[in-house]
Amino acid sequence: MSKFYAALVTALLFAPAVHAADAKMSAADIKKSLEAAASDPAKVTAYCAMSKKMDEVGDDEKKAEAAGDEIDGYFKTLGNDFENAWDAGQDAADGTPEANAMDAAMTTLDAKCK
Repeated sequence: MSKFYAALVTALLFAPAVHAADAKMSAADIKKSLEAAASDPAKVTAYCAMSKKMDEVGDDEKKAEAAGDEIDGYFKTLGNDFENAWDAGQDAADGTPEANAMDAAMTTLDAKCK
């Protein structure tokens, strides 16, 4: 019986994450969530450091793997709303309102990086 409860608890813990992944964010929500970081100095610092690290990594898979924990740490600082909006923007097809919203928000954030 305890294995059943352990499986049930595990399923319930992951259910919200699966449901959240299914929900599509609107362009306005993507832009709002990403630009919210621009008003928080700690999040701006984390975003700028993450952006710099991602530029250093480029398309090199070995560098990406080595930097994974560091980048995850930046996302943790930036928060779940930012990460969900980032993922939604990255998953959006080029030219869609969602992709354009991400581009606009990234331009705002990039302007804060020195």
